[in-house]
Amino acid sequence: MKFTFYSCMVYFAILIAGCNGINSTSVINNPGLSPLSLIDPGRYDTTWWNRMPFRLIQTNLHETDATMDEDKYVQSMVDASANVVLLNVGGIQANYPTNLPYQFRNPYLKGDLVGDLVKKLHEKGIKVIGRFDFSKINETLAAKKPEWLYVGTDGKNVNYNGQVHTCINGGYQQQYSLDILKEAIATYPLDGIFFNMMGYTTTDYSGVYHGICQCKNCKKRFYDSTGYTLPIREDMSDPIFRQYIAFQKTTSEKLFTATGNFIKSLNPKLIIASYVEVGFVDMIVDETSLKNTSECEFNYAATENVKSVLGSYKDRSPFNLILYGQGDGFRHIGIAPNLAKVWVLENMLQGAPLGFVFEGDMIDYEDRVFISTLNDLYGFQKSNGKLFTNLQAVSKIALIRGDRDEFEGMIKLLTEEHIMFDVIDPSVVGTERTPRKLEEYDALILGDVRSMDNHLIAAINNYVKNGGKILATGFTSLDDSLGNPSNSIKLQSLGVRPPFEVFHKSKSTYLKVTENDKTALGEEAFKDFSLMIMYSDFLKCKTRDSARTFLKLVPFTRFGPPEKAYYTDENITDFPGVISNVYGKGKSVYIPWLIGSQYLHKGNYSHRTLFVSCLHNLLKVERSIQTDASPLIEITHQANRNGAFEWIGMINHSGQIGNSYRDPIVIHNTSIRFKPLKQIKEIKLMRSGEELKFKQSNGWVEFIVPQVDDFEMVLCLYK
Repeated sequence: MKFTFYSCMVYFAILIAGCNGINSTSVINNPGLSPLSLIDPGRYDTTWWNRMPFRLIQTNLHETDATMDEDKYVQSMVDASANVVLLNVGGIQANYPTNLPYQFRNPYLKGDLVGDLVKKLHEKGIKVIGRFDFSKINETLAAKKPEWLYVGTDGKNVNYNGQVHTCINGGYQQQYSLDILKEAIATYPLDGIFFNMMGYTTTDYSGVYHGICQCKNCKKRFYDSTGYTLPIREDMSDPIFRQYIAFQKTTSEKLFTATGNFIKSLNPKLIIASYVEVGFVDMIVDETSLKNTSECEFNYAATENVKSVLGSYKDRSPFNLILYGQGDGFRHIGIAPNLAKVWVLENMLQGAPLGFVFEGDMIDYEDRVFISTLNDLYGFQKSNGKLFTNLQAVSKIALIRGDRDEFEGMIKLLTEEHIMFDVIDPSVVGTERTPRKLEEYDALILGDVRSMDNHLIAAINNYVKNGGKILATGFTSLDDSLGNPSNSIKLQSLGVRPPFEVFHKSKSTYLKVTENDKTALGEEAFKDFSLMIMYSDFLKCKTRDSARTFLKLVPFTRFGPPEKAYYTDENITDFPGVISNVYGKGKSVYIPWLIGSQYLHKGNYSHRTLFVSCLHNLLKVERSIQTDASPLIEITHQANRNGAFEWIGMINHSGQIGNSYRDPIVIHNTSIRFKPLKQIKEIKLMRSGEELKFKQSNGWVEFIVPQVDDFEMVLCLYK
């Protein structure tokens, strides 16, 4: 039933009281309501940032913002419910009166912008993370230190609007950056440090590619490390370039680790946020932004970014920044408000912190269409802070991150089918870094995870041998950790024996579905088609005796003129499109082509049908949530680690029409059935304020969500 107006007010008074620490005993005795203020979500650890609901706003300040009205700036953050602010401190320009001769001071600076803002934000209870960018240096200083600079393959430095690219192996990034950090950390009580664009940068802001750095430092260091001359072309077929990729990784990690050690030695309480995943990095930064191409945006871009951290690291937090500007080329115009809303909601309802980026400050940003919505969403998280504290996704499946298109296709398939999943980076599989052990999952999905070292291969094989289930696709386990190709699939659990032959992507190529295939994969699902499109590279595999095969490759059939566009039985090969194998106590399914990439770009129903059938009919993986929800509803499932509650999130994607993102249509009467972790006492809809009736039997709970406007959050409170 719906709350009355009075009971809604009391209900939200309880929430506010809980968030502000107010004694709420006067409303606890209301028999129709649960005292949410008494919920104890516990803490994941002693930090303020890990599995905690912080709301960050980054302002990429212009040099002219040094003359801003500081009080209005601070108030804009308060109005937005931000409790963390990320702002420019040093590097390209110092927004404070630096004493270092090789740090360029903002020419518009009159006083101490950083010092004033840190003091005023802290007075409002808002933490401050300082942004540093050591990828460039002002041209007046660059002229005095040419040995610090990047050199393109044309032998020239890169000067972009008076800022000259530096090299990671030069003295500026290697040493002088530490002097800048030391000055700022010693001067200001910052709460964290954020690095922008550190590493091997080969393009400028216009997207112009300048090639592998050919400075003396890079040449010498690469030769000393490998004995080879520095390559001038990026070519993965070149073994020396593959050595260079490994060199980039090693040298980058060494610098990032040393820099992190240095920062922590100055102030152990400072958090470090960076795009890299090494050393003392506490928050792994990623960006969700517009591509500025004719392609549709990836609906689940924010989900991808935050899940990749939450499922991989128990001691790190995602720091996913939604960029409001339309890429570097159109920073002053915001993206479609409904797209921005979906991405912010994905951060929030996947249990991650919120992060949003403005060009300049919020006060003077001219495209203000989304700001009221941002304030609403940030305010929702603030008002319900306990419900976003100390969370763990409820998932039976882990998706191992692989090739980008295949990986995103898997996310699309799983999300549209409302199959709950975690994401794990392959570098941490089988280590102590992950929040959950592999054996806690019913199944793993490896979408074209090509490069696998011996540790990862052993971890996956052992997982299957001990009773686990895997679904692998594409060229999984074909290359070593350096990208060197081999002539065999190294995962023995897939049931494939060497050698193999690559059939390259060709038009008019299909997979034949036989009656026996339909019996195994699902007669009802496959009843209306017996041929599938297959438009990707394909591995012609030989199988081991323990394996079964399904579907048959029908390669490059005639497609013109129409009179000749047919195939015969002679065109049907014996090369399988799906391989199922028993390995030890476990099972595997291998799809030796890029089904995820195919679905990402074309969304063909037959690929979705095959994917779901492989999971449910071949691997016997059960759904944790059963629902009749539209595929346009993205569903999430989070549980409090302290056993206080769990909730199901629902994000409405129905507003997308091609490249347009309009208001979503209201979706009515969605049935959901799931097994809660504990017996449930009551269910509330946190967006609409309704209390839901539900059925509970044999460990399952069933209910109907009357409507989903932009999003809903179904809170389940335990007995």
